[in-house]
Amino acid sequence: MSNNMSIEAIRQLAVAPLDMPDVEIERTKSVAGAPSAAINAGSIVGFSADISEQEQEDVLYSLQLAQRAASAATSRYTAVQDWYKEYVRVLEMTGWVMTGFNLNAQKVDQSEIEVAKAALEILAAAVTGPQSVVLLAAITAMKSMAKDDGFITLFEHFGAQGRVGNFQMSDVQKAPDEAGTLFIVTGAFQIEMAERQEKFLFFKWHRKGVSVWGDAVRSTFNRTHYATIREAVRERLGKEGRKAIAGLPLQF
Repeated sequence: MSNNMSIEAIRQLAVAPLDMPDVEIERTKSVAGAPSAAINAGSIVGFSADISEQEQEDVLYSLQLAQRAASAATSRYTAVQDWYKEYVRVLEMTGWVMTGFNLNAQKVDQSEIEVAKAALEILAAAVTGPQSVVLLAAITAMKSMAKDDGFITLFEHFGAQGRVGNFQMSDVQKAPDEAGTLFIVTGAFQIEMAERQEKFLFFKWHRKGVSVWGDAVRSTFNRTHYATIREAVRERLGKEGRKAIAGLPLQF
């Protein structure tokens, strides 16, 4: 596909509008040379310290475009398999190189389950190099927040509806090569709850109270390709795209 065709495909992509919750969040700004993490609609994304501000925006916007395009195509909560097919298709359009994704690859079957911990374990299984501590720090920060904290409200507004959750976690690192290749381990997860709980990621579920499915894949992000469509993605998301992104406060 030529660059012009890629740009046109992005411009013609149907994108669901943002139905933002009424919350105020003290958004943490990323600092050059420091690790960072963000809520991005229904996903949590961690970045190693060597990821530039532009690279962070590119990854976050591509992930948000995939979420909103998938939600325009089908229901995030009642047609999860179809939703993820479109999600992956749009990521590939924006320069993600990923193979072997299968949402039902792993089902968590434990007597007691914390969803966040189970998701991190699935992510860890896909890591072939050093495991980042950034995503863990992001999860730890969220776990310490009150149930009505703006970050929790933002994430749960986009990541769950009723008793069904559909959310993602991504860990972004840069390879120590001349090209500065971006490696992304991204996990996709679906949960079904017997009853809706606030802070569902951290609630101590018993096996009959929740079912968790997920998969994680290791991807690369083609920055050269994305640069050719960056403006088209920004245009498609509109000014509201930034509203669904909130930098998390991290402590190490």
